[in-house]
Amino acid sequence: MDTARWERLARGDGCPFDAPRPDSNEEWEIVAPLSAATLYLSNNQTYRGHCLLILEKHATRPDQLSPAEWSAFSADLHRAVSAITFTVRPDHVNVASLGNLVPHLHWHIVPRYRTDPRWGAPIWSADMPDTRLTAAEQRELVKDLRAALGL
Repeated sequence: MDTARWERLARGDGCPFDAPRPDSNEEWEIVAPLSAATLYLSNNQTYRGHCLLILEKHATRPDQLSPAEWSAFSADLHRAVSAITFTVRPDHVNVASLGNLVPHLHWHIVPRYRTDPRWGAPIWSADMPDTRLTAAEQRELVKDLRAALGL
């Protein structure tokens, strides 16, 4: 990504993660709005339960949030990881906030399984598989995640 484009996105100019966001698109399906962020199920389910937790406010780094905002975002992360873990029972969970492609605070919550294609390694690679659930499977997983969140 060129520097000028990244800088525009970092300022919030055309940021695809700025609110309002679509409930569903080619990348995700909404699970639920939480206190400071919204949880989305990734459409790529190579790692069953992979979700994104996207901050409602536009910010690119934690230091741009007040302590109360950071606390609320962190509490949302804990709630989301707990619900995902309860729902899909992974062997491990990766939590990553990078912002290299979309400079907007968000977490990738990636359940990991001893049987997954990159167990013991980062999920991101040039040959990352793209596994899609059927519409019925996706609806069921979203429903189960919402239930685990107490919704």
